Amino acid sequence: MRNGKIVLGALVSLLMLNPSDAMGQGRDRYEQSFDYRFQTVAGLADGPNNALWLNSNRQGLGFPETSGAFLRFAADGAVWTRGGFQLGYGADAVVATDGMSGNLIHQLYADLGYRWIRASVGKKEYWGELKNNQLSSGGLTWSGNSAPIPQVRVEIPEFVRLGILGGWFSVKGHIGYGWYTDGQWRTDQAMKYSQTASFTEGLLHHSKAGFLRIGDADRFPLEVTVGLEMYNQFGGTGHNVMRAVGESKQNQLFEYYEFPDGLSAYIEALLPFNGVGDQGDDNGNSLGSWHVAADLLLGDWKARAYYEHFFEDHSSMLGIEYKNNLYGQKEFVSYGFRQNWMDGLYGLELQTPDGFPVRGVVLELFNSRGMCGPVYRYTNPVILEGVDGRDGMYTNKIYNSYSNYGYSNGSPLLVSPVYNADGDLRFKSNRALIYHLGVNGSIGKHLDWRVLLTTGKHWGTYEDPFNKVERITSGMAEVIYRMDAAYGWNVGVALGADNDSGTLLGDNKGIMITLSKIWNVL
Repeated sequence: MRNGKIVLGALVSLLMLNPSDAMGQGRDRYEQSFDYRFQTVAGLADGPNNALWLNSNRQGLGFPETSGAFLRFAADGAVWTRGGFQLGYGADAVVATDGMSGNLIHQLYADLGYRWIRASVGKKEYWGELKNNQLSSGGLTWSGNSAPIPQVRVEIPEFVRLGILGGWFSVKGHIGYGWYTDGQWRTDQAMKYSQTASFTEGLLHHSKAGFLRIGDADRFPLEVTVGLEMYNQFGGTGHNVMRAVGESKQNQLFEYYEFPDGLSAYIEALLPFNGVGDQGDDNGNSLGSWHVAADLLLGDWKARAYYEHFFEDHSSMLGIEYKNNLYGQKEFVSYGFRQNWMDGLYGLELQTPDGFPVRGVVLELFNSRGMCGPVYRYTNPVILEGVDGRDGMYTNKIYNSYSNYGYSNGSPLLVSPVYNADGDLRFKSNRALIYHLGVNGSIGKHLDWRVLLTTGKHWGTYEDPFNKVERITSGMAEVIYRMDAAYGWNVGVALGADNDSGTLLGDNKGIMITLSKIWNVL
């Protein structure tokens, strides 16, 4: 009964949202918009791969190979009514050379919204939470690094103010279900180079997130945001393939097994770390991150400090768990601050008023060296040693890796499987300490610029550590010339390079040229 009262209170709070913060409010008439977009991109690189920042945080529209090109045609629009209803839609087609992730249909979606809530169906781009998608290295659970996933999603897309407690609290969040379309890519990649392969295709997708913002910038310049987001890979078909060296695919041992994907699996996936059917693993591959951010707004100046803590399972989610000893008694286990809570993305962001040559600056520190430690020892003398910890970030024994078409769904700083020359679907290094800088600005009215610089160390994984710590430095410099409104074309040139002391990413140099235009039809 107590839990029911809490849920009822939360629903009442949502119904009391401040109308000024609700989508579609404040419009005195029927309105609509329609835009048509064209973009062509060509890239050329020298090295075993394309440069990291010419290929990352582009919604999967990058070139893992040393060269590539694509044409992109997109249209999107929306209709708003005075009553608060909103209808949005979009279509985005990409014609690309071989090697690019995804397929012809990059986006195809329809949105239906009323006031503060929206339902979305189809493939649609989403960016990481509380991050600057132009300057940040990207969110740890979702960044916009990989191609969109087809899904059905219900969300409060923007922070809306609760009409209680003085209006100091705002909320946003979402819940979604979908499916991965990269099954053939996973199959081809796993079978391409190895005589033995273990992979899963036909994966299902689930995500949920909730954020609470405390503060009101109109009354006090400091706002604090806390939140939790969780993603899940479940269902699908697992494959084990073995064949003798030199034999064809017809002469091979091939076994497969289906993971739960019925209605009960969808319901069970909704609950954090709840076992899905008889699968035996927590919710398939269940992971997520905690968010904390503080925003200081002083006129047109804005500063943000943020921390995102990634967790691979329930132990790293809380840093604690209960275990049974030999007597069947539950024991409280703590992984410690250093082995768990030091992991994460730490960031500082500054945004300046219009007219400054430097528009924004982002500084970030990424650390994933802990992951609950390489092994945990029980304090109980009856159990001399208990193997635990080793929460391999983005890696799962059933689903191989948390990626889409080989691109990390989270941070691209842990080099994605798309770069693996041996066809391995896993991340070869998920223990790293990395520093990142992003700066952008403008010169005059027509020239925009952006610089990204990243450097750090990689230790490999707990199961397969590197013999020697690998150091990687990646950078990119980009300029975009925006022509007069009479023409409206944008021409961009980006130069990127990587310096790698090992072979994880390789030494790469590349150039990307972009030509684009937007027609505002309505």
